[in-house]
Amino acid sequence: MNTKGILIAILTLGSITFANAQQPTGYFFEEFTQGKVLLKNKQFAKGKFNYDCINKEMHFLNGATDMIIENLEDVDTVVIDIHRFIPFEGHFMEVMTGQNATLFIDWKINPKGIGKKGAMGTVTQGSVQAIDVNTRFQRVNGEQDLDLSVYKMVTENVYYTQVKGKLKSFRNINTLLKLYSKDKQQLIKEFIETENIEMENPKDVLKVLERFQ
Repeated sequence: MNTKGILIAILTLGSITFANAQQPTGYFFEEFTQGKVLLKNKQFAKGKFNYDCINKEMHFLNGATDMIIENLEDVDTVVIDIHRFIPFEGHFMEVMTGQNATLFIDWKINPKGIGKKGAMGTVTQGSVQAIDVNTRFQRVNGEQDLDLSVYKMVTENVYYTQVKGKLKSFRNINTLLKLYSKDKQQLIKEFIETENIEMENPKDVLKVLERFQ
């Protein structure tokens, strides 16, 4: 089977046609990026991919058509540039490997309203609320139709690491500390403070796992 045939076999029948490959809002990469998809039957195909962190969808650019990868049970890995994604519970998560630790990142970006646009382009401040991506979030020409003066992108990743052979999840410092014994928790707190660790940055999170694995 040729490259196009392999990809079409795992893509949804639905598609979105758009004018260019820029995906500035809610996507992992600023634009579709060269990569390849490896299937469990050892076949693979190259193409340009991007991961939608809002809707948790892996997209593939076929000419001027944006297609979404389905049938994840057939997919082993999607490699985009230096980033590796694997299927996980109906979507994908990134795998980041260090010398003695592995971090799994379930990327999630939530657009949250910060106000309403008024006269002369001003924004009226209001309560921060997550929008319903199913009913109020639309794509226009393949791009996210989202006014960034009214919405802000909030990262709400869930991280996973292996503890005694089992995947354990955490979202923040408090839930990370629960994975460790009490004698290590204070050391981890001090390390996080000294190294200016930011939990929104997966590379920082991997530093903690590497240090205390």
